[in-house]
Amino acid sequence: MPKSLLSSLLAICIAITLPGQVLEIWEIQGASLNSNYQGQRVRTENNVVTAKGSNFFFIQTPSVRSDNKAETSDGLLVLTSGSPAVKVGDLVHIEGTVLEEENTTAISNVNLQLTVIASDQELPAAIALNADFPGTQRVFVPDLEQVESMRVTFDGLICGPPEDRDWIPVTTQATRRFREAGIPYPGLPNLPIWDGNPELFWIDLDALGQSNNRFVGGQTRIQMQGVMVEISGSYVGFPNSYTLTGDNFVRPVRAPENGEFTIGCINTLRLIRDESAYSIRVRKMAAYIVQQLRSPDIVAIQEIGGINELEDLAFHIRQLEPGSNYQAQFLGGNGNISTAFLVRPSSFQNIALEQLSKNEFLSIGGTLHDRPPLLLSGEIPTTPPTPLKVLNLHLRSLIGITGSNSTFVRTKRREQAISVAEIVQENRADNLVLVGDFNAFQFSDGYVDVVNQIAGTPTEGALLSNMNIVSPPLIKYVDRLPETERYSFIFQGNAQMIDHCLSTELEDFIYEDFQFARGNADNSWIYTNSANILERSSDHDGFVLFLRPKNTGLTSTSASSLAFDLSFSNPMSPDQAILLDGTLEEPTWISWMDAQGRILHRQMLRSGENRMGWQQTPLDGLYFVQIANKKGQYTTKIILQQ
Repeated sequence: MPKSLLSSLLAICIAITLPGQVLEIWEIQGASLNSNYQGQRVRTENNVVTAKGSNFFFIQTPSVRSDNKAETSDGLLVLTSGSPAVKVGDLVHIEGTVLEEENTTAISNVNLQLTVIASDQELPAAIALNADFPGTQRVFVPDLEQVESMRVTFDGLICGPPEDRDWIPVTTQATRRFREAGIPYPGLPNLPIWDGNPELFWIDLDALGQSNNRFVGGQTRIQMQGVMVEISGSYVGFPNSYTLTGDNFVRPVRAPENGEFTIGCINTLRLIRDESAYSIRVRKMAAYIVQQLRSPDIVAIQEIGGINELEDLAFHIRQLEPGSNYQAQFLGGNGNISTAFLVRPSSFQNIALEQLSKNEFLSIGGTLHDRPPLLLSGEIPTTPPTPLKVLNLHLRSLIGITGSNSTFVRTKRREQAISVAEIVQENRADNLVLVGDFNAFQFSDGYVDVVNQIAGTPTEGALLSNMNIVSPPLIKYVDRLPETERYSFIFQGNAQMIDHCLSTELEDFIYEDFQFARGNADNSWIYTNSANILERSSDHDGFVLFLRPKNTGLTSTSASSLAFDLSFSNPMSPDQAILLDGTLEEPTWISWMDAQGRILHRQMLRSGENRMGWQQTPLDGLYFVQIANKKGQYTTKIILQQ
């Protein structure tokens, strides 16, 4: 037998046969992240069982024997093979080997010796967590390490829906936790660093046999009594008991007022016909647009499968609100999800749609824009018409910003932002609004500062620096929100703003409002395929920008009030025209419209013009002709008959 193997067997035998030194729990735990006795056999006596699970239990030093030092925990996890032969309140002796299980100090179940010496003992008092503990400052040994495996109690605010392992994010602070600027701690030298919100921790509702509740969501309160455990650097509450207070958080944007023009935006979470539960999800998204976004005049869409899905969405919106009559505006991108628009034809006319930078390449190889920026141009039918451009963006995500693919991801995010900034600068003389899923915060993530690059606004700095392109800077509407509203998505319990609205000065508009429709990001993913509720139609919350055109809207009046008389045959044939008799005292427009109110042709009347003919030969049916100037508008029906 090799000597090394014999030595190993002897070491194991010695570890099994030699009694462990007797220590208090707080001595085993120590004041650092890991125990100084790791791998050693120890014995700890006369401790109380405080909680038990399927193959583990917790013990804690009675209060009278505590060292009363905040930096050392009085609790300890004991692993067992199968259901532990103890009950809560037992007084026990434990002997076994100390190990670190996912950074939790524990006693191994290998050669564990357990002796129950009494029952129905008083449990040590639970440590109360509050607004001061855990603290908001990052320290080398996290505050909650002080109560690892100890009894705790708290009244907390749930910061989002369940995530991996069904863990629920929670804080004892008064308000939810937000993503902040910088690279997560420990970061990189000379760059902004985010502390990771050490005051945020997790709850595993059914870890000790309590009922699981996957329906819980953000803005709900929880009162919990249980044990705090460290698992792979995260601190997780295992409840012996808990109480939830509050309902799902669902709140629409306000209704638009008379004369306001609204631009909405929503990421539809891979709304693709081939995906499971598509028929449910497309109806849910239609209901979200109608009820939560209040059917904006323009809706910018991200992550839609294609024109068929967009037409499906418009159809289901019409079922809920027949007057919406959205037109689908779509151009295919470079992947299986695209950006698109839904537009009310009565509110936005003379539309043009263009993909920008579709064939632009990344400096290190590959396509720059998988979802090319989509520019919608048109006019709001005021007097005179108000021009508007809306740029719909869905930029490269943060996935892979660290790791083996980080160079590609960081470079692509930066060069996309530069590309969009150049588009902005080329179009900045217009009323230009940028909306979409930027996959970037309103501040620097420490590697790339996407939003400030596009907006031309100051940056806290980034590993890949910004270029000076956009001047003067754009308006960032996130800055006009209360701080508690600055989020559209929740990741690992941190509320964050990745869906944005920017604009030029919009000289032809008055800014009225900017709001998010709540109901998606805060609520549980388990509602995604639930047909009859609004919650979780996507994982993003959508928003609406409320603008008021400075040019006046049109009021209905008679032709004579506009200083015109009209004469025409009705029905009329395509070779006939409308004759106008009047004096042009101010700019006046004449338009042909179809039965749905869509403008087929529009022109400004000039001095000496007295007839309006068909610009193309449409199908037989009902049409409208409209004359408009600052005095108002006059609309009348015409029947076309070949």
